[in-house]
Amino acid sequence: MNFSQTRSSHSLNSACVLAVALAALLTVARPTVAQSFVNFESPQSHPIDITPDGTTLLAVNTADGQLELFDLIRGLPVRRGSVAVGVDPVSVRVRNNTEAWVVNQVSDSVSVVDIASMRVTRTILIGDEPADICFTTKPSRAFVSLAVSSKLVSFDPSLATPVLTSTTILGAQPRALATSPDGTKVYLAVFESGNKTTIIPRTVVNSTAGPYAGVNPPPNSGTAFDPPRTVGQANPPRVAHIARKNAANQWIDDNGRNWTNQITWGVVDNDLAIINSSTLATTYVTGLMTCVASVGVAPNGTILTVGIEARNEIRFEPKLDGKFAKMMGAFVPAGGTGTPTLTDLNPHLTYATSSIPEMQRYQSIGDPRGVAWLPDSSIAFTAALGSNCVIALSPTGARIAKISVGEGPSGVVTSPSGAFVYALNRFEGSVSAINTTSLSETGRASFHDATPSSVKVGRKFLFDTNLTSGLGHTSCATCHIDGRSDRVAWDLGDPTGVVQVFDETCQVPGCIAWHPMKGPMTTQTLQSIIGNEPFHWRGEKDDLSEFNVAFTHLQGRDAEITASEMASLSNYLNSLAFPPNPHRNLDNSLKTSLPIFGGVVTGLGGTGNPVTGQTIFNTSQIFGAPPGLTCLNCHSGVAGSNNIVDIPAPGGEAQNRKNAPLRDVWRKTGANRASTTALRGFGFDHNGEEATLQDLLSIGFAFPAGTTGAQQRRDVEAFCLSFGSATHAAVGAQTTATGVNNDTARINSFIALANANALGLIVKGNVGGVARGYLFVSGAFKSDRALDATLSSAALLALAASNSELTYTLVPAGSQTRLGIDRDLDGFFDRDELDRGSDPADASSVPGACVADISPAVPDQVVNGGDLAALLGGWGSSGSTDLDNSGTTDAADLAQLLAAWGNCP
Repeated sequence: MNFSQTRSSHSLNSACVLAVALAALLTVARPTVAQSFVNFESPQSHPIDITPDGTTLLAVNTADGQLELFDLIRGLPVRRGSVAVGVDPVSVRVRNNTEAWVVNQVSDSVSVVDIASMRVTRTILIGDEPADICFTTKPSRAFVSLAVSSKLVSFDPSLATPVLTSTTILGAQPRALATSPDGTKVYLAVFESGNKTTIIPRTVVNSTAGPYAGVNPPPNSGTAFDPPRTVGQANPPRVAHIARKNAANQWIDDNGRNWTNQITWGVVDNDLAIINSSTLATTYVTGLMTCVASVGVAPNGTILTVGIEARNEIRFEPKLDGKFAKMMGAFVPAGGTGTPTLTDLNPHLTYATSSIPEMQRYQSIGDPRGVAWLPDSSIAFTAALGSNCVIALSPTGARIAKISVGEGPSGVVTSPSGAFVYALNRFEGSVSAINTTSLSETGRASFHDATPSSVKVGRKFLFDTNLTSGLGHTSCATCHIDGRSDRVAWDLGDPTGVVQVFDETCQVPGCIAWHPMKGPMTTQTLQSIIGNEPFHWRGEKDDLSEFNVAFTHLQGRDAEITASEMASLSNYLNSLAFPPNPHRNLDNSLKTSLPIFGGVVTGLGGTGNPVTGQTIFNTSQIFGAPPGLTCLNCHSGVAGSNNIVDIPAPGGEAQNRKNAPLRDVWRKTGANRASTTALRGFGFDHNGEEATLQDLLSIGFAFPAGTTGAQQRRDVEAFCLSFGSATHAAVGAQTTATGVNNDTARINSFIALANANALGLIVKGNVGGVARGYLFVSGAFKSDRALDATLSSAALLALAASNSELTYTLVPAGSQTRLGIDRDLDGFFDRDELDRGSDPADASSVPGACVADISPAVPDQVVNGGDLAALLGGWGSSGSTDLDNSGTTDAADLAQLLAAWGNCP
């Protein structure tokens, strides 16, 4: 073969030189899908929207940090492409036909996206854990809900640098938003609104002045227990108790006894906030449901909220089996005035039994999310995340249809014409088109889902209500919502149960057997529990398999899940990660001053010093029994627990308790027995009876007297509120450079963190009208074209300009290659794939076959001297150098390599 006739010698020399350069440049590691993925399972609020002209459908891709865009062709979605936004986008709203606004929950930001050019034009830093966004017209304002701080932020969306106005919401975790048809009101659903239940402390239950004259635990059926206690069973521990406020403002328990004289505090039950868009004056609708997941407004003004109603005032697992919650809808008259109409979204259920036949079970829906109305206000549609369907409801709440869609539908939107409803199927990465005439799915379009298979396989055993419950409407996620907590307490004891012999390691001698009548205990988060066994507040569960009985005895399932299914669930739970703790500095260090909640000893409010608090926590011997212990002796490690069971507290409840983890302490504030408007009825400790951290720090701790001790308490509280979540505080942090407004100080801080290998740093944007991605590696930025030279920080920033904005994002370490330059981790960089006509969001779609590109292991899209050397090194053997699969590397393979010399097609 005359080589010069097929490739010039100049090309050969250039290729060889290039190969040497690439060997030095291509140092980007290729992680596995699982290694590159961190699962925060951030709850979506309004994950799908449509432009007013009905031509473009938009959906958030939470797992991949993208906004997916679809052209609507005769009503059916055809994928157009995607735009990289922030970490864990959870909501999207179109402002008009040209602009979409995306809420990034972990990034604490809003991305403004130009729909036509498919690029982020600016990023607004909005506050911790934003959940949803909406727009009003009178006046023109944007509103963003901040879940953790219970705030609603508003601003003029036309300003390049908006001035944020904050409105306090009297409710925990405000999330989903909607606007009135006339654009003058904002409706805000309070996710953890509660249900007017509260914990009655054990000492109050013990009092002879109470309705049971000190009998503890109180009976639940007259003077007896239902079901009756096992004969010969040891006396149960004296425990706290749960009561619920009725319509007459009386605190009543599950036995009809009145605790109003004993409960001197109050708890709000604000389910829906109504905000005047001009004055920001706020009123509330109460008494709807425990967790309000979504809100939607009909064109005629009728408001529909959907969510879960917990029945946690009812005691004992046998009484709650299969029927511990209801899926509810609430129709509120226009404007939020008038009496709401409550409707059970499962009208066929009587709750007389814990299980029904399978065919009836599949008529049930669970975990409702998302509301959309037809333009004529005749039908409301609700997505049911837990039952893989969308239901159609009449304006009176009657079910019209149950429509099967993809897995995990989390949001719905109606086309402007009303001909179609679209659902985002979160758990499978797709959107469904529903014909509103036939009320059936008529099309489905998929998009790239970065979720590892281990997460997908195990997820259904937490969420799927039809699969995991006897009535088809509940699941583990009914209480452990999104793998987290409903923030209420449940008494899941069993009077018919047996005493369990203590079989764990005890902190000090003195642990006792576990009684089956354990009293109320708050729902624990499932994030990062795997590897922190034993489980549960009392530490009596050796591993996850010991919870299998809950499927049959609490959820009413016909049988426990299999060992392999339990292993899948465990793998899924092992993926759940805590988001960053918002009380830390960007570099993950502790602040020196932090607002605290406070309590009786310290007074409400004020500040503490987390740095000083950490020193006290680690070194001061302030725990009195046994003396000489520091906080760290029990609350050590990443989780804030040594995972050891401790003896019953002297003078306290006669039950062992595992030393409690501290990673989600900052989410539990809100209870306050000195208030009549507390946000929560349950606080700290296993049963929530310690309303504030200061109440908890008053039990067994020996702080100095006077102002010194009070300040030490404040400092320890501040440290506990800042306890690390194992996720770096800067994960998700963003800034967009425009060439004019470049936050160079923030960018430099990002680079410093990436240089320290604490996080990954990516940059996304349009350069010269082309979507590009960059990854910070070894002190420079590597692009999404394999042959590009790396850029210095200054050189990359110099590319930022109007219409060529660049967004810098800090991402979890290990995810930067996937999020930055190789979205599908197929070894071909994103821009290279687009240049060569393959799909960077599909690992099965790669540039044309280039079998001779055998060295380095990650294809560099060039057949050159490195590949020739590899082939000669494998001469006479099989393997990757055997290009024609003949069994031997020989002259035929050499000829094939030389024929392919140069850039791959």
